[in-house]
Amino acid sequence: NPGARYRAMERFFAATGSAEAGAAMMTSTASIQINIEAGPRAGWADRVRLAHALGPTMIALAANSPLLGGHFTGWRSSRQRVWGQLDAARCGPVLGDDGDDPAADWARYALRAPVMLVNGTEVAPVTEWVAFADWAEGRAQLGSRVPTDEDLDYHLTTLFPPVRPRRWLEIRYLDSVPDTIWPAVAFTLVTLLDQPEAAQAAVSATAPVAGEWDLAARAGLADPRLRAAAVQCVSAAAEHAPPELADAMAGLLADAEAGRCPGDEFTDRVVEHGIPAALTQLAKGE
Repeated sequence: NPGARYRAMERFFAATGSAEAGAAMMTSTASIQINIEAGPRAGWADRVRLAHALGPTMIALAANSPLLGGHFTGWRSSRQRVWGQLDAARCGPVLGDDGDDPAADWARYALRAPVMLVNGTEVAPVTEWVAFADWAEGRAQLGSRVPTDEDLDYHLTTLFPPVRPRRWLEIRYLDSVPDTIWPAVAFTLVTLLDQPEAAQAAVSATAPVAGEWDLAARAGLADPRLRAAAVQCVSAAAEHAPPELADAMAGLLADAEAGRCPGDEFTDRVVEHGIPAALTQLAKGE
């Protein structure tokens, strides 16, 4: 039952000054989460680097949350904006400056991240900043004990970077999108990571915008550099699409070329019909 954990998380966010963003993250965000294999050890660093570099472009391509709490936020991906308002030590990208050793970067990230919850007889929030390393090395006491392997495993489940290593790669930066396009979005991302020629094209396409996480969430494909990167990435992936995805990939590419995110269609509906009617239309598949 996640209820106890979520109540403890709510208390943690309140104590650490991020109550509003924490509540929004837990109750008002939806994502497509893609899990992909870690890949061969020899190419591990390049694969993880590319998974991060693709983040802003894919956020812009899939941006589909212009509203939060029934109001326009001015951001194409309000979901990503919410994650950006939480502490970077827990929710920011994992990789260091060069990304040459993702395993070491992940270990460093996990040890420096503050402990959110201590899982004992009941889940207890930690209401002050205590890095896991400080607990492990005895500089701080939590739960009147030193941490166990189980505590470390649990701590890792409270870290939410956009790309989370879990013996595989957990891609967490995509908005939930309509059923008509999510297969194309997922195929694009996986192909850009798995297919060598597409991966090389993605490295080149995303280089100018690889660090533009906030810009991608705010402007989406209205930004010309992100639009150019998205067009190149979708084009590269589309060359490898199976026949059953040809139409969906063509539609995704056309939207990218037009600078339109999935949320733009919903915004148009809301402007014309209002939020209740727009939601009703979507629920009916109209």
